[in-house]
Formats: sequence, structure tokens, C-alpha cells
Amino acid sequence: MLVFRRRVGETVILDGQIEVQVLEITGSRVKLGFSAPPEVLIVREEVYLTQEENRRAVACPASDSLTRLAKALRSKASPALRGSTSTLE
Repeated sequence: MLVFRRRVGETVILDGQIEVQVLEITGSRVKLGFSAPPEVLIVREEVYLTQEENRRAVACPASDSLTRLAKALRSKASPALRGSTSTLE
């Protein structure tokens, strides 16, 4: 890992096209500003990890889980709905 020390107002340039500027330092928090071309995706790590987790979940849906969920929902539904057909199966 490459480590830089920067002061407020100073900038680091990545790959000749992405600028990262230190905007503010308050206690242990640092506010950064990013300038990059529109095709460069910039997200916080926790957002990126959540997106990746969602992509993996969509890639391999568990149809058995959906069937079990439908049955569980029907068993908790009112008696009039229990006998009706569902589009979940």
C-alpha cells in the first residue's frame, strides 16, 4: 500500500485522470473530494461490498427458497387466501 501525507487543499493524482483532494480534516475524520471522468466509478467501500453481495445473490437465486417462502406466506394468510392459487410457484 502506498501511503501519502497531505494537508487540506493538497491533491493526489491517480493514473493521470483522477484527482483526490483533501477538503477538510476534523478530528479523526477526513473529507475527500474526487474529480474523475464519468466512466470511472467512485463509491465508498461499504457500498461497493453491498453491491457485490447483491450481484452474487441475483446470479444464483434459490428457487427452492422462493417456494418455501410462498408456502410460509400462505400458511399465515387469511383462510380465504389459503385456497387461492398463487403466481409464486
